[in-house]
Amino acid sequence: MSLIKHSLSFSVATFLSRVLGYLRDALIAYYFGVSHITDAFFVAFRLPNTFRRLFGEGGFNAAFVPIFARRLKEGTQESFLNSTFTYYTLFNLLVTLSGIILAEWVIKLIAPGIANKEYFELAVFMARFLFSYLFFVGLSALFMAVLNTKGVFFVPAFAQAVFNAVMALCVALFAHSAGYVALVIGVVFGGICQLLFHLPWAFSRKLIPKPTLERDRDLTLLLKRLVPAVLGFGVAQLSFFIDTFLASFLTMGAISYLYYANRIFQLPLGALSVGMANSLLSVLSGGSDPKGNITLAFRFITLLALPATGGLVVLSYQIVDLLYGRGRFSQEDVAIASKVLAVYSLGLVLFSLQKVLASVFFANGDTKTPVLSSLFAVLSEALLAFVFAFVFGFGVVGLAFGTASSSLTGFLFLLYFWKERKIDLKAYLLSLLKGMVGTLLMCGALIVLKPDTPQIMYAIPLGVLVYWFTLIALKEPLAYLPLNFFKGFVKKRANP
Repeated sequence: MSLIKHSLSFSVATFLSRVLGYLRDALIAYYFGVSHITDAFFVAFRLPNTFRRLFGEGGFNAAFVPIFARRLKEGTQESFLNSTFTYYTLFNLLVTLSGIILAEWVIKLIAPGIANKEYFELAVFMARFLFSYLFFVGLSALFMAVLNTKGVFFVPAFAQAVFNAVMALCVALFAHSAGYVALVIGVVFGGICQLLFHLPWAFSRKLIPKPTLERDRDLTLLLKRLVPAVLGFGVAQLSFFIDTFLASFLTMGAISYLYYANRIFQLPLGALSVGMANSLLSVLSGGSDPKGNITLAFRFITLLALPATGGLVVLSYQIVDLLYGRGRFSQEDVAIASKVLAVYSLGLVLFSLQKVLASVFFANGDTKTPVLSSLFAVLSEALLAFVFAFVFGFGVVGLAFGTASSSLTGFLFLLYFWKERKIDLKAYLLSLLKGMVGTLLMCGALIVLKPDTPQIMYAIPLGVLVYWFTLIALKEPLAYLPLNFFKGFVKKRANP
């Protein structure tokens, strides 16, 4: 159960980060609504924020952890860590400076539709400052990977929460007096604080690297694995660029609607799949029971993602209204964003399973297959999003349809090339069936209840209880985990 323990630790920290991220976004929505300022900011922040996802939650971790874990067992980790830190920092600095210098061309590349719009210059101005976030988030990714290998999952995951908290504070304090400049201040200062948050834990474990120009013997191996791993996660992140690229040709506000809806969608996706994927990668890299852990990961993720999907679809309007429906965020904005959220949510289960399955390939040193899978999914998304948005005329909702559809193509690609398939298929299918029954009953209860916006604070816990009790009635073993943790906590308190 160490896999579940590590995953829950990571997931709790990620969930807290997402909650603070919501606070940040809610303040942006309150002060700036859906406007040319938010469209410009979300375009400008797209690339540095994608690098955070790319390095902080994906590619670097996948390439670095297996090698560093082996060097720790050998007792020769210091040379590898120092060499990696030096060359990685130099590369990170080069990318950051390039982004600042070429900001105008970058904006034209990722959102060409705004090149002739009034807020193009504003987006370029913001981008020149926001690119500095790349440097700080890059170093944060290194410390995250190091601490993960040492079994520390909560602190690195919570570092993103520090960024969100600092940015939210900057928006709240300076939005009235500084306007959109408050957004820039929040990103830069938040990135610095995010990096500094790792240092006390790294110091206490003597994991602070020292600059050196010596090339460690495993540095070449890291580079060989890093390039395809980053490309793999980078291709997956192209999904966000496709949405932004296509949305830039739609009416003003399309980019903002996608961002606000996607942020809510990323809450369950990030809290569930990223935590499990990183934990599974670490566990499998150590050689622990592949079949048992993979089966457990699949069952656990599916049983959590199914009700999350149902809840987001049934309660999408009320959720968006509760989270953003105030200040300059109008009821019309709520209606459009909620439709985008409901469609995004259709891909939650398969996106989550795709991330977990990709970790199985990475743990085996195969970084090529996840790259091809992501590329295949992105190509299908681009085609479907264009068709839904422009041919069928669904607009911004059509872009979300394209994204959700790509979850199926990407997962099926990985499944096809998963040769060993170390999974107890019967156990997984039983959990899947029970989860589907529980989700249907939960959604039925929510539809009958018809909660308005204030009532969803009660409706959501009720839906969770309906789902949980259904799993208990169907004798799903993982449904007893909360009870087991509670019993263990009580027993520990009674016998300290």
